Amino acid sequence: MVDNQVIVVTGATRGIGRNTALYFAEKGYQVVGTGRDSEKLKEVQKELEDYSTEHTMVRMDITNPAEVKQVAEDVFKKYGRIDVWVNNAGAFMAIGPTWEVKQEDWVNDVTTNLIGTFHCTQAIIPIMLKQGFGSMINIVGGGTIGAFKYGSGYGTSKTAIARFTENLSEELKETPIQVFALDPGLNDTDMTRYQRYTEVGQSYLIDIESLFEQNIDVPPHQAPQFVYYMAAGELNDYVGRIVSVYEDIETLKNLSKEDIDADFYKLRLKK
Repeated sequence: MVDNQVIVVTGATRGIGRNTALYFAEKGYQVVGTGRDSEKLKEVQKELEDYSTEHTMVRMDITNPAEVKQVAEDVFKKYGRIDVWVNNAGAFMAIGPTWEVKQEDWVNDVTTNLIGTFHCTQAIIPIMLKQGFGSMINIVGGGTIGAFKYGSGYGTSKTAIARFTENLSEELKETPIQVFALDPGLNDTDMTRYQRYTEVGQSYLIDIESLFEQNIDVPPHQAPQFVYYMAAGELNDYVGRIVSVYEDIETLKNLSKEDIDADFYKLRLKK
């Protein structure tokens, strides 16, 4: 258990975000979850209150920089610290050939996933620098290290987040602030159900369901557990790198005792 440590999880009303919020509440963190769906915010708030009345769910649109900045400032004012910020909120609506998907869907995917992460970064990093500690975990995903056919907006934005994380980590190298990129694996969420069960998903992402049938998906606690490893300082040698929940934690720790190549677990061209 931890005392008084505060974690903010964006997109905490469902899926990986909700699982992470509940996982950290069980671990004794003070949890602040954000989202846009008022009813879902109330539902998760009730779940969090099973652990403590100190947890808070807040309405926040990560594509609105003023809103994000205000929430970050309010959380810091209320709790006096922000130990961990998880950029989890994401969108995946544009499914199909890139030249055929709705422009607004593709732009929304990139805006939510990438620009939203940027807005959150601009809001939280100054606070962490001021307090002198903190970790930020950016959720990447499908398409980050390889092509994502018919998932261009999502895959492009998640790849960009991986590079964004590396860049940010380099800029923060001489500070105590740590930034990680986490591939959460295949999870059974509203997002993947949209990919599997909608007409457009069944037309273009026909392999997704077979991955679940092959048990490639991970249990609900696995992604939150890796966020916890990062927050707890167990993977500090992997700042700026892409870590996947399919990795064995002990293997990662043992590898970090060796001299890790500068390009290890990073986006690189093979030359």
